Amino acid sequence: MDPPVPMPMDPSTRAETTFRALFTGCLIGVVLAAGNVYTGLKIGMIDGGSITAALLGFTLFSTFTRLGRTPYTALENNITQTTAASAAVMGFVAGVGGPVPAMALLGRNFPGWALAFWGIAIGIIGIFAATLLRRKLVVEDALPFPTGNATGELIETMFAARQSALRRARFLLAGALVAMAVTWFRDGRPSLIPGTTAFGGAIAGISMSALTLGMNWSPLLVSTGIMMGLRAAFSMALGATISWAVLAPWLVGRGIVATAGFSTCAGWLVWPGLGLLLAGSFLPLLLDWRSVARGIRDLGGLFGRRPAGVRAVETFGGRAVLAPQVGMPAVVLSLLTVGAIGYAVFGFRPLGALLAVAAALVLAVVSARATGETDLAPVGAVGTLTQVMFSAYGPIVSILAGSISMGTSSQVAQTLWAFKAGQRVGGSPRAQVAAQILGTLLGALIVVPVYLVIVKAYGIATESLPSPSAVSWRATAEAVRGGLGALPRYGLLAGGLGLGAGVGLGILGRARFGRFVPSPAAMGIAMIMPASLSVAALSGALVVYVIRRLRPSVDEASVMSLAAGGIAGESLMGVVIAILVATGIL
Repeated sequence: MDPPVPMPMDPSTRAETTFRALFTGCLIGVVLAAGNVYTGLKIGMIDGGSITAALLGFTLFSTFTRLGRTPYTALENNITQTTAASAAVMGFVAGVGGPVPAMALLGRNFPGWALAFWGIAIGIIGIFAATLLRRKLVVEDALPFPTGNATGELIETMFAARQSALRRARFLLAGALVAMAVTWFRDGRPSLIPGTTAFGGAIAGISMSALTLGMNWSPLLVSTGIMMGLRAAFSMALGATISWAVLAPWLVGRGIVATAGFSTCAGWLVWPGLGLLLAGSFLPLLLDWRSVARGIRDLGGLFGRRPAGVRAVETFGGRAVLAPQVGMPAVVLSLLTVGAIGYAVFGFRPLGALLAVAAALVLAVVSARATGETDLAPVGAVGTLTQVMFSAYGPIVSILAGSISMGTSSQVAQTLWAFKAGQRVGGSPRAQVAAQILGTLLGALIVVPVYLVIVKAYGIATESLPSPSAVSWRATAEAVRGGLGALPRYGLLAGGLGLGAGVGLGILGRARFGRFVPSPAAMGIAMIMPASLSVAALSGALVVYVIRRLRPSVDEASVMSLAAGGIAGESLMGVVIAILVATGIL
């Protein structure tokens, strides 16, 4: 047997984890984390923010060259984006984008400190799992992890072609400023821009306004449509048309719902939407069963023991660096935190909570493999699956168990994306683990109070803040609590038809003509949102398509930067307005 490889000091860790790199990452992370709470509650999706953080960090030090005695390096930029992105995803890790508001809709609210510590504990467990999976998935199997690879490529490109990077940054900042101005004059004072401009006319005697059919003046949704592309945007428009132009008038006409309107119809429309969402989430895993099988085999890397020295030293960028490790005391403390808070605050028995953590780790491994191969982290799917597995414990506990799985898988995916970016630029994995943990601590302390302020100002599952993810979590909890008989009239049939349609669309989407087949996941999301939001997303996708057809010189990178700025701008201004409303200033 070969002797253990010695563990040298890693000078790159000290060079990368500079104060300015970490501090800048924290500043950007605060902004991204706060904005993602608003985004998650509005459209049920968030942006991990790694590319945005890398671009902003580079721009800051390129613009203000006197911020340091030595030039800001690519390795420091990698630490900046790792810290910021770790904080940015904490809305999903802590559950404030879906599970927590779903429990609030069921009448259960919990103290903010408990939600914050709960999120930190789940985040640490996720980072621990990712560090054990890194060698297998990132190093040995060399899975693409496209988001991480794109982030690393961007960092390389920025430091090689500074003018091109600054051009992208200007587009991002311009998009953010325009979006902030529109949001302020829409939701703040003076109110010069309407929230929605309804289409004229009526369907079956019901006004378009009551059916939410119109154009919502949301830079966030317009920018989301730009990033989605035409297929996903048209899919959302199709789902919205089926829901609000066909099903909603039928529901009112049959007396299944009392009146037209978002709040009354959404409680029924969630069932066909949930069927489509389940098909869109689980079918790719079933069709890619080989990837799932490989993910299950990866469990050996999570729970097995490696020979001495295997994880001691690795080479990145031609330098020997220490492999990442998360201290066992931190992991044990996180497990104890989950058990203690779960029992004392949530009423989740410690044994059940630990079983939920074990299930979450197993599912996170499968999710990590899928993320590495496709860049689509099926965190919603693993959360729903765990929720169903724990349905016998009651709706609140089932949501909590699903939240553990979703949060763990979210943090595992984010950490592995960061590792892939670090591998691309020759960074230190140990330095990134430190940055990842810092971002987790910071993000948890930001997303919980921001969530409480936003909910106080806008409410949950309202037309201005639809909270589609929370509505979906609540619907699943209600279904497993009361059985199929608890569903509204024709709800079971609608859910079954949605599931069947989603399966059919998913299979057709893998054919050669798949780019023309609607996305079941995008349709499902649209069915539980006001139609005006889907119209906004489609308008963004169409405008950019026309512009790029007329002006082929408009490059995609600049357009994506503009869209990222639009998402960030409305999200941040939405948080500012929520704070002003909550404090009585507005």
